[in-house]
Amino acid sequence: MKVLFKELVVNVGHPWDIKEVSTGYATNFLIPEGKAIELTPETERKLKEQLKKEDKHNRELVENRHKIAEELNWKTLEFKLRTWANWKVFGWIWEKDVIKAVKSKFKIELTKKHIDLPGWHIKKLGESQIFIKLWKDSMAKITANVISE
Repeated sequence: MKVLFKELVVNVGHPWDIKEVSTGYATNFLIPEGKAIELTPETERKLKEQLKKEDKHNRELVENRHKIAEELNWKTLEFKLRTWANWKVFGWIWEKDVIKAVKSKFKIELTKKHIDLPGWHIKKLGESQIFIKLWKDSMAKITANVISE
């Protein structure tokens, strides 16, 4: 049975690998555990469409990387976090929050691999620097202004 791996299965397959495995192994372990899905013509068609879409998006990013970096460089994004009475922050700013803010403000779609936060997240009021890495030779520096909600 042909399966598409959704996650790493040690010594068997990596995510997005397509492999032939025994029917029993697929139906008793891989598919019920959510580690793989059966590769039918329908799922294969969807996979190819998704890969084409991602490839097109990546090509556009590479072709327009300098223009996008210039557009984003030295801009400011504003975020709101709840605080306690002593101004201690309740919550964090993650990559997904930055991606959502860039998409809504600049109409540019990024992924987590493009965002470089100081540490894993931002957990303080005030300004922090965020780096947007579009390619090896193009990077933008954005200021994140975190205010109390």
